[in-house]
Amino acid sequence: MDSKAEDITDKVEMDTVCELLDKTLLQQLHLMEEKMRYELILESNIKHGSIHLAKSRYIMGHTSVSMARLPMEASPEFSASTVCEETEIDNNKQLQVVENKDSNTVNPLHWFGILVPQNLHEAKKVFRRTIDVVVDCVNLQIRLLENIKNMEALRQYKKLLTNDLL
Repeated sequence: MDSKAEDITDKVEMDTVCELLDKTLLQQLHLMEEKMRYELILESNIKHGSIHLAKSRYIMGHTSVSMARLPMEASPEFSASTVCEETEIDNNKQLQVVENKDSNTVNPLHWFGILVPQNLHEAKKVFRRTIDVVVDCVNLQIRLLENIKNMEALRQYKKLLTNDLL
């Protein structure tokens, strides 16, 4: 009698583990699809931002918007205007974009002069949105890796249950 009860319990556990594996695998597929969508958005944003930079370069002249305007090693130090912080939401590590409140942040548009074309402002907006998309991709990648660990743990447990049933 005890043997039958254990067999039934093991069978129920095996069904539960298989169901969890199925759900985890489906979640993995949805996360991968979402990550691919974000990567397409990322590619599109970079393309649009680059087009706005090219238009600005055309309007202002090829020497006004060039690598020579960017800060070099000898330039004074400054802080990034946007930074990422690691937070924990529902026991999951995630990155979050926050504005840097440091006093020595620099507006990168000022590297190219005071009166810059609207296209340069638009490029700045597009690249700021791109930072958000990159952070979302990283967060999805973290979730994908956690999902893989969960699936591996479930597979190991299923293997143990299979050995116990034999």
